[in-house]
Amino acid sequence: MENTQNSKLSFAQRLLYPVPMILFVIVWYFATKNDEQRQFIFSTPEKVLDALQRTIITGELLQNCQVTVMEAVIGFLLGTVVGAIVGLLLWYSKLIAQISKPYITALATVPIFALAPVVISWFGIDIYSKIALAFLSTVSVAIVQSYQGAMSVEKRFLRLMQVAGATRWQTFRLVVIPSSIIWVLNAMKLNIGLALMGAFIGEFISSEQGLGHMIVKAAGLYDQATVFAGVIAMIVIALALTFIIEQLESVLMKWKAV
Repeated sequence: MENTQNSKLSFAQRLLYPVPMILFVIVWYFATKNDEQRQFIFSTPEKVLDALQRTIITGELLQNCQVTVMEAVIGFLLGTVVGAIVGLLLWYSKLIAQISKPYITALATVPIFALAPVVISWFGIDIYSKIALAFLSTVSVAIVQSYQGAMSVEKRFLRLMQVAGATRWQTFRLVVIPSSIIWVLNAMKLNIGLALMGAFIGEFISSEQGLGHMIVKAAGLYDQATVFAGVIAMIVIALALTFIIEQLESVLMKWKAV
């Protein structure tokens, strides 16, 4: 009975998910209805739907989505993997970890927008500069999260391995890495948005394709409907990638429990 009530409650909660979006669209519709000036500034739901349909039919939206997703995913994977490895390895040496902290903090606090012109001048306007920006946007978060995960391992587990005569590598492999998985997964969730932001900023500044290029081009023509269509595409991509990470998290948590 209790499980049934919980499932009903969960289903009811899921039904509430689209309510804020529906209310937003309704307010947007009536706020811009019969007002050409507002429609020019904010567009309208109907025009955005028309822009989505038009760009989907012409293939423009899909092509730009593919470019942005490829840039963001490659940068995300590189940044997360490299950051996780570096962060976990910092557990080996407290001295190196202390020396590295200011540099990691500096990398994390410098706005990626400030680095974008330099990175683009190094790698050009092709896909490589966008991957590099996505990498720089994500690597510091992965380093910090994985290092915190390694340092948060319960002391009793470390003492148990020490008593058992385990080597430092065995302790690292059998205790530190499994205990840090949840931290690395949290970094992955955070890095999805950051990777998309890095790729988008690169496309926004200088590119020939991608959602950033599409949005900048539409904004230059005062085509707000197409701008919103690109933004919606970015949101859908972020939600889809986050869903994939959540599925990966459930699988890894089951593996860890075993």
